[in-house]
Amino acid sequence: MQRELEVLNSAPRCRNLLSKGMFINYGLPPGEEAAGDGNFWCGKTQTNLGPDDKLCDDEHCRDATRSCYER
Repeated sequence: MQRELEVLNSAPRCRNLLSKGMFINYGLPPGEEAAGDGNFWCGKTQTNLGPDDKLCDDEHCRDATRSCYER
């Protein structure tokens, strides 16, 4: 029997967090993924650092206390 893994960090990402996988995987059926290399960037700065000069990634951009965070 296959069990689903529990998602530990389910807080929403900042709306400005972008990744290649978000564009390539758009429109695929749930559970299917063509790509997801883990490279992220901020839509505001267009770099891997946010306006607060902190790293942009799946973990850090779920922190609602960041000054640049937008739900």
